[in-house]
Amino acid sequence: MKKIFLILLISSLMISCVCAAENVDINHVKFQIPEKYCNGELNNDEYKLDNIFSIRCIDDNVPKAIGLWASECESSEDLDIYNHPVRHFCQYNKHVDGNHSHAYFASGESVYEISWKGKEIDRDIEKLIKNTPKSKINEDDFYNVLDKSLDIYKEQKKDKLNQESEYNYLEAKHSSQPDSDDDARFRQILFTYYLNK
Repeated sequence: MKKIFLILLISSLMISCVCAAENVDINHVKFQIPEKYCNGELNNDEYKLDNIFSIRCIDDNVPKAIGLWASECESSEDLDIYNHPVRHFCQYNKHVDGNHSHAYFASGESVYEISWKGKEIDRDIEKLIKNTPKSKINEDDFYNVLDKSLDIYKEQKKDKLNQESEYNYLEAKHSSQPDSDDDARFRQILFTYYLNK
């Protein structure tokens, strides 16, 4: 019995050691995943563990990545974590039944997002950020990019709401007058609406 217990103990220690050393390469930057966030999946330069934790590079679309969280967050703060400018957002999230945080930070010439279940930036998150290459983006430029991205997101959201409103108006008008002069305009709005969904 002691032998079985010892084998199980050694096996679990080996699994923990392997997991604690798990490295993930995202956009040519290595992240050492903390043990509590191991066993996630890496797809298209995004590491994700259920709705609990994720890391991704957001260079391709900063406005879309930051917009929702920046516009609906309950709290935000700007920090410096080992020469990395960081903006941290937090809000209650009903899908995880608790607080959910997003930290945006610069490493090298890229912007990354780490999201996790929790309200504070703990040691694990700090260590993840600390162990990446130092930012080559000036702190003022970094925050300026995030602020402009939020403005872009809000403008896109407003345009989409206007488009949806116009679509609903033309659909109602088209339904009441099937052979109206607005058919071509309606088809164009319909096509654009579904294309941008």
